[in-house]
Amino acid sequence: MRARSKKITFLLFFLFLGFAQLRAEFPSKPITIVVHSKPGSAIDITARQIASISRKYTPVPLLVENKSGGSGIVAMRTVLSRRADGYTVLGVTKSFISTVLLTHGGVSLNDFYFLACMVVDPEALITNRTTSVRTLEDIIADAHVKHGKQRWLGPLVGGVDHLMAVKTWDVLGIRGEWIPYEGGSDALAALMGKQGAVYVGNPGDIRGRPNLMVAVVAAPNRLSQFPNVPTFVEKGYPLKSEVLWRGFAVRKGTNIEAIHYLTQLLQKVSRDSAWLAFVQQSSAQPVFYGHRQFEQMIQHDQKSAVKYLQKAGILAAAPAQKAQSQRKLGILLSLVYFLLIGLAYLFKREWVTGDSVIAGILLFFSVFLFAVTKDFPRGKLALSVGPASMPRLWIYGLWIFCIWLIVQTLRGGAKAANSRRGNVLIPIKLLGLMLGYLLLIKYAGYYISTFLFLTAGSYMLKYKKHLIIFATVLGFVLFSYLVFDRVLQVPLPKGFWFE
Repeated sequence: MRARSKKITFLLFFLFLGFAQLRAEFPSKPITIVVHSKPGSAIDITARQIASISRKYTPVPLLVENKSGGSGIVAMRTVLSRRADGYTVLGVTKSFISTVLLTHGGVSLNDFYFLACMVVDPEALITNRTTSVRTLEDIIADAHVKHGKQRWLGPLVGGVDHLMAVKTWDVLGIRGEWIPYEGGSDALAALMGKQGAVYVGNPGDIRGRPNLMVAVVAAPNRLSQFPNVPTFVEKGYPLKSEVLWRGFAVRKGTNIEAIHYLTQLLQKVSRDSAWLAFVQQSSAQPVFYGHRQFEQMIQHDQKSAVKYLQKAGILAAAPAQKAQSQRKLGILLSLVYFLLIGLAYLFKREWVTGDSVIAGILLFFSVFLFAVTKDFPRGKLALSVGPASMPRLWIYGLWIFCIWLIVQTLRGGAKAANSRRGNVLIPIKLLGLMLGYLLLIKYAGYYISTFLFLTAGSYMLKYKKHLIIFATVLGFVLFSYLVFDRVLQVPLPKGFWFE
């Protein structure tokens, strides 16, 4: 009986502690700010500065936790994996918009409640003052002379600065080549080495680099730190609010008490003299955009990002548009095929054999599959390689085989066609296997799908040396990982197993 009383007492005690914890006023323990990059980055320094200044306004410490990887996906998932209690805050930047649009990480900006935007940093075009292309007028004139071959430098493909470049080309009526680098410092070094004409970044990027200058800035008015730099608006171009912003968010569903507290804390920090001095020293602008204004800005930037990612050929069209364009292509290819068969039957009936008809079907269908691979994602550092590369290699091989088969049929007539009738089964089987590969790669990922495809293809071609097949296929998959993923930074889909 006594043991039972002790159990009941302990149970009541823990229930009391749990109830007390639920009733405790926010905050009752340290608050963690999760940032998506390594120590020393802009958002990391911003978060640490806020953590330092906030000591004046809150009794609990603010801690900064770095969760790098996936261009922000890892940090976002970290916050979403924790309780929506206000004790985990996400440092957000404008780059998250492209991250969510270009990756299939199962994360949406709708999963977060955006507290406030604290910093805006106007986009700018930066040039090398030791070259002949220095001002905005120089940039436009040089772009027209080079007919779309003017080199613009910046970090990565599809990022904030790349989108700014595409939007600028659209507004200025020019075209250029985007040359991506892994980081901004590498791109700036390339500009100093005269490997390009324009760097897209922020005005503060020229500090410590005397050979560089800001040609024009995308702000409503001239910046106090750069009074001699004109704005796009002055030059007659409607680019006045293109900024790289930094702010903070919590997981959606966080209780209103915590949201109010965090919002008021950030507002107090935004008015602190130490904070204002810190932001101004970095050539950015301190602001405080509350939840409503911040979300409106994000929604506007999302629409703009979709438009210019599609214009740059990085983001595929919407599913409905994609399906419609694929149907039109299928119908067009079918009409062309039947037209050619009809003409051949009327004027060269001996050309219309089993081999030529089936090879023609395979050829036109593989053209359709090639068009499908255009919807596969592209790399961060290269536009020419990516998940579409491997399927296209097999499609190229199929084209060669079909064209060879058609040519041989036309040369040899029906007799030669009959002797090769068994060979037609090979491309048919490979085509079916390739179609399965294209469907599987979106779900199982590139590595698993490629392993299965190459193994099945080897056996389909009646190669029976099992150990050699396994070693070769495994070696190719490993090679793909080292070259595509590690060196070229191509976002090969990893599939549900590794998500």
